[in-house]
Amino acid sequence: MVISTLESNVLKLSVIYRNTRALVVIDTETLAYRIVDCSRKLFCRIHVSKSCPPYCPVIVAAKDFVTGRRKPRAEVKVLE
Repeated sequence: MVISTLESNVLKLSVIYRNTRALVVIDTETLAYRIVDCSRKLFCRIHVSKSCPPYCPVIVAAKDFVTGRRKPRAEVKVLE
């Protein structure tokens, strides 16, 4: 998945959930995401083989924030 920074439908998000801090780039139309950095990446890579699953609380919070379907359980901020 290649996400261009010139696209207007791409958001850069900072997500903080309990002990986890992550930087997420997400496409608002397709909900395709990429984790730029995560504080739990060493733990998750052992169990998930280098890609974040869609049920990860960070990903769920980012998708909730973008779609507005419900209030995210994590603190989500838009970065420029």
